[in-house]
Amino acid sequence: MNKVYIIGGRAYNISSPSIRKFNLAGKEFQTEGIATCENGFREIFDGMGKETLCKVLSCLISGDLSLADDLSHGERQELVEPLCTIYTEAEKNFKRMSQIAERICLLAAKPKNG
Repeated sequence: MNKVYIIGGRAYNISSPSIRKFNLAGKEFQTEGIATCENGFREIFDGMGKETLCKVLSCLISGDLSLADDLSHGERQELVEPLCTIYTEAEKNFKRMSQIAERICLLAAKPKNG
């Protein structure tokens, strides 16, 4: 994933975040109770405060909180959209990796006959 989003009149290039960046973003989620939602990421992010959205997105883009103030100039929907994309892509990739790992395990775990 490599997309450009306009947030608060500034362009941000967002690529697939590393595990470290997801970890940092997860710590920011802890500051706000995350509701469990049946309708996906959009519902989760719509229920969060703008400050938390800015911090999480900053972690995912730069690996720290350095962009949080700049991102706060953006509209709420400008923040929610890239977060939904990032987490939806990560979920798809995780599902694919899970399927591959399962296939490898099945190949490696076949019992020998005889």
